Amino acid sequence: MAEPAPAPARALSRKPVVVLAGLVAALALFACSAATWVAATAETTLEPVAVDVAGSDAAPAVTALGLVAAAGALALAVTGRALRTVVAAVVALAGVGALVATAAVLADPAGAARPVVGETTGMVGAGGEHVLTVWPWLAAVAALLVTACGVWALVAGRGWSAARRYERPGTAPGERPRGDEIDSWDALTEGRDPTA
Repeated sequence: MAEPAPAPARALSRKPVVVLAGLVAALALFACSAATWVAATAETTLEPVAVDVAGSDAAPAVTALGLVAAAGALALAVTGRALRTVVAAVVALAGVGALVATAAVLADPAGAARPVVGETTGMVGAGGEHVLTVWPWLAAVAALLVTACGVWALVAGRGWSAARRYERPGTAPGERPRGDEIDSWDALTEGRDPTA
């Protein structure tokens, strides 16, 4: 006979804990995308122009995937077992996608900032400095956490029981309420509540 899981392990696999962790990680990822990722100084014909490039402009996919992960984390709380597996996989893949998009900015900040710098200065391919802030690094960490939460939900979700929303109080799962079906229909016809 298998031994029951230790109390800390059971607590970490509870649905509210997993859902809350996934939601916090997804919102952290979304919040990171709103901050300045690249501080650019573009060289123009008149004078250098400072341009702050937000993560939502440098890597728009990160913002979208953060919202997908947040919606997925919330959906984990209400979905059944089969759909829960799909949703958990979507959350994990959203984290991977956000990590890839963030890594692209970390590898080439000038390329990520070019559209915003060009729009601000009116010059395409303006030279200058492109300095990364701490926010894309934090976004990468948040993306890793989102991925981990998706995998965590895949593993922990196997032990979650299915929600039984429509069972009467005091009725065992799958057990039919007492009383004859004909009597129930008669009670409805007479305007009485057959479940009372």
